Amino acid sequence: MGNLISSENIERIKSVFHERGFKCTPQRLAVLKVLQDSHAHHSINKIHKKVKELLPDTGLATVYRSLEILVELDLAVKVHLEDGCHSYVIAPEGHRHPIVCTDCNKVIEYTECPMEDLSKKISKETGVQINTHFLQLFGKCRECQL
Repeated sequence: MGNLISSENIERIKSVFHERGFKCTPQRLAVLKVLQDSHAHHSINKIHKKVKELLPDTGLATVYRSLEILVELDLAVKVHLEDGCHSYVIAPEGHRHPIVCTDCNKVIEYTECPMEDLSKKISKETGVQINTHFLQLFGKCRECQL
């Protein structure tokens, strides 16, 4: 997605929030900046720690709510981990599916989509127009297989 929090993009980011009825608060921008700067999947606690470096008075609940809004706005992606927790990452360009290692919780993004043909087949058979889908896979990464 490039440099989201640049001076050129800040107005676009604000309009994304406002068009969907959300305020573009400093805390939400800080959470977005942390995600943008990391380029990796992080737990809410790790994100909270980094946000507190930018805005020391920001509470965990504020970070959680901000992450949920960023996911709703398609600016971030929430990945379900094997242990029942979640990790978050800046929304990648293009369509991707996360593969989560069941041992170390490492997340690998898979770019091919096996669901395209399956969605068409299901739509044809059921008459349901499928608008979107969520596919996430679990397994052991190469390092954990050793």
